[in-house]
Amino acid sequence: TVENAIILPEWFDACVDAHIKLGFEPRGVEVVSHDPSDLGNDSKGLAYRHGVVFKDILEKQTGDINAGGDWASDYALGIKPDVFIWDGDGMGVGLRRQFNQAFENKKVDLQMFRGSGEVDNPDRIYEDGEDKNKKTNKQTFRNKRAQYYWDLRDRCYKTYQAVNGRYIDPDELLSFSSKISALDLLRSELCRIPLKQNGQGLIQIMSKDEMRKIGVESPNMADAAMMAMANTPIRKRGWDKIEYPKRVVV
Repeated sequence: TVENAIILPEWFDACVDAHIKLGFEPRGVEVVSHDPSDLGNDSKGLAYRHGVVFKDILEKQTGDINAGGDWASDYALGIKPDVFIWDGDGMGVGLRRQFNQAFENKKVDLQMFRGSGEVDNPDRIYEDGEDKNKKTNKQTFRNKRAQYYWDLRDRCYKTYQAVNGRYIDPDELLSFSSKISALDLLRSELCRIPLKQNGQGLIQIMSKDEMRKIGVESPNMADAAMMAMANTPIRKRGWDKIEYPKRVVV
């Protein structure tokens, strides 16, 4: 872990097979997300979630950015997800044509994620409560990357609470399948994502370059997991909410 890490290890551990622990099945929108990189020490990341359940998270250490794009699109074409999303900040912006061609005539919603951009739903209240000074998303988060990393953090904490006896709507939770081969590495990445102080009172996450300067490796799989939750619904339109029995703590 690192100082100011946003996700605690015990929260992550509670999320492992949380859907099994709490008795609900993967259900809803299916998303494949891709964090690209070029040749060098920076790996490529990929995540696949079904509803609130991450079924697979992978990394690829070889190949240039286009080879990584082929790897991600081939994986997604095998899954046939509802949404395919990739990081469009930096070099990822050049993948638009490649992905448009790969998914031509396929019923897949293509989305390019710009983590440095303004937050989604800027005027929506971030969190309900009794506080008279409620803040909107734009008053809470520095950018979209911070917004969705914080959503991931909130979901991990709520899952920790649910596993320990508190009833929370499963749509607000998160589960990582124990079948994910790189689960330990994902745990390491997610549990060392640090906050950055900005003097504006906004929640901000360190950039990858800033993390490297303090000895934290690039969180490519973590970024892919974060993007998989971005501005995409959990349930398909018209579906009822997932429910599971209320837990009683004795």
